[in-house]
Formats: sequence, structure tokens, C-alpha cells
Amino acid sequence: MCISLPAKVVQIDGMIAFVDYGNGIIEPVINNADDVNEGDYVVVSYGMIVSKISEKEYKEMVEYEKQMRSLLSK
Repeated sequence: MCISLPAKVVQIDGMIAFVDYGNGIIEPVINNADDVNEGDYVVVSYGMIVSKISEKEYKEMVEYEKQMRSLLSK
């Protein structure tokens, strides 16, 4: 099973993108997508950007993650 998380790109430095998973902590990941820019929303899996997503998709994924955490904490 792989875990993919939504994130917002805050900076790009060559093949490294710095992303915020919504918690305010900026982490580096590998940027292997050509069309990703600062401010874009992406899906990260195993430390790599796997796809670019819309802001709406980002918000839906964050909400889904919150719901899953709530269910798993019971």
C-alpha cells in the first residue's frame, strides 16, 4: 500500500521542491514533474511529486485525511 499526501509547493530549486503538507512545516521532495510551479498543489508519494492537482482537489484530499484520522483515533 502506498501513501500519497496533498501538498502545496512553496519553492522550487532545480529537481528539489519544497512543499507544505498543510501543517506549516516545509519539507523537500523530488520534483520530477515539468509543469509544477511555486504555488501549485501536488500529490506527493514516497518523497516525490507524482501529480499536479487543483486547489479544489487539494482541499477535498485534506478533508478526507482529517476524516480518516478522526475515524482511526476512535
